[in-house]
Amino acid sequence: MLTASYGHEIAILNEISGEADYIAYDTIFLRGVGASIEGAKLLEVSGEEGITAVYRAGKCYVIRRITTGNGYHDRVLVFNPTDSPVEVDVAFSYSTPFEDVLEADWGRVERHPLREGNTLVWKGADGRVRRLRIEEKSGKITVAPRSTEMCFLRATPSVEGGYPIAPPLPAGIKLDFLVPRAEPYIGGMAARDLERLLVRVDGNLFPLAGIPYFAAIFGRDSLWTSFFLLDAFPELARGVLLTLARLQGRKMDERSEEEPGKIPHEYRFGELCQAGRIPFSPYYGSVDSTPLYVALAGEYLARTGDRGTVRTLRESLTSAVGWILRRLEEGEGYIRYGRGLLENQGWKDWKGSIPDESGEQAVHPIALVEVQAYAYWALRLAGELGLTDLDEEMLLKTARGLRERFNRDFWTDGHYALALDGRGRAVGVASSNMGHVLITGIADRVDETAERLFRPDLFSGLGVRTLGTEERAYNPMSYHNGSVWPHDNAIICLGLLRAGKVREARMLARAQLKAFRALGKIPELFAGFSEPVPVPYANCPQAWSAASALAMLRVLEVEENES
Repeated sequence: MLTASYGHEIAILNEISGEADYIAYDTIFLRGVGASIEGAKLLEVSGEEGITAVYRAGKCYVIRRITTGNGYHDRVLVFNPTDSPVEVDVAFSYSTPFEDVLEADWGRVERHPLREGNTLVWKGADGRVRRLRIEEKSGKITVAPRSTEMCFLRATPSVEGGYPIAPPLPAGIKLDFLVPRAEPYIGGMAARDLERLLVRVDGNLFPLAGIPYFAAIFGRDSLWTSFFLLDAFPELARGVLLTLARLQGRKMDERSEEEPGKIPHEYRFGELCQAGRIPFSPYYGSVDSTPLYVALAGEYLARTGDRGTVRTLRESLTSAVGWILRRLEEGEGYIRYGRGLLENQGWKDWKGSIPDESGEQAVHPIALVEVQAYAYWALRLAGELGLTDLDEEMLLKTARGLRERFNRDFWTDGHYALALDGRGRAVGVASSNMGHVLITGIADRVDETAERLFRPDLFSGLGVRTLGTEERAYNPMSYHNGSVWPHDNAIICLGLLRAGKVREARMLARAQLKAFRALGKIPELFAGFSEPVPVPYANCPQAWSAASALAMLRVLEVEENES
């Protein structure tokens, strides 16, 4: 699968079938776009700066070039190197489903767009009119000797009607300044990935989460992405904070899981999402986005001194900290989640991704180890830096109490537990989640935690696995139960560095970069084997993965003697 992207527009090419899909505004406007060239055989396909496929048809060469940007552009160039004219038949085939990108998982809707000349028109359940103007040149063409002829398919989408926030537009920023001179290969790869995902939302910089199916506004992903780049690119954190404040929860809504002060999990522009049939406009089912939002604001202020932006966010930050305090009280001292639309609501949010020792999903309501650490981080920074209208000493006292409870209740079997389950029992499986506590300052057991992360069951030699190999639920090809995630490892790496474990931080960074070189990319995740094995469904590019590579490159610039 190869992708071409421009802002929220994405083309996806299936390399086996040669067919492409085109997505814009979270809508699949075109599906299965094929370019049929009589007698053509595929020679080469690549996806750098658009998608290019090279074919041989008889003695002619055929170059198919797919790009996006103000629409889908599919050009077929036929070059005739001979001294005689050649006749070639070029035909495009496709369907126009006008389908919400999430529809496959929520039940498909049959649509019959109307045709107005060369434009297809569909009025959706959300009341918005979506249009697709199609221009095509195809059929039998005669290519003169030593000449080139072109056929093409162009499809230009539009949506009538506004949104609470504007659809993302390409930022058009080159990120070469993020690339360390000592590592141009991986650094350049990471910068190019981020350039494809960096957009402006109502003028503010923002990283879309990933391509192809996460080219949307995500809370958790954008917060970590901008944190990883905070020192070198603080403008991104500013844009993320301002954008997420616009979408912050203001009321109680059981279906979308909105709550006052809560930062959203994701926001989508598709028809069924906007109509409320799929609850992603926005959806609030994450318990870590809100404390991470406050923590990022504190870290941003500490690094930049930009009190003007933080003053602008003061009401939003007060509301977010209010949510943290409320959930700590409701959860008897911890932030917990029950079974909602998503079974799990930390970063490991897939079904069964919080397993207990038996290998089964832990019993709800669940208090995740890293979420309590993030809450401490947020409360401490809010109190120390005066981020809110709330009493600062009260916030610091609450943070100290949380830290004391946490180190008492979560420490089990020589490491921090993955979670406390609905029975109040520590889920003692060995997981990467424990590594997140190091960056927040909540952990008393720093040395033991650092040592535990590098035991062979968790450390593969290429990174820390999401779940230890001795656990019943371990599966190295799974999404969250034994795979290796770059962003997860970057959090651990930066936490080790912050905790003074420079040697361990550098070792982990080197392991991750070794994996990226072997894979030839920086994916969402890869398998938990001791050898670099890709996971077929992993998104690439993925914003927090690319940003994590740049963060770990900076870790390697830290002198060993600082440890």
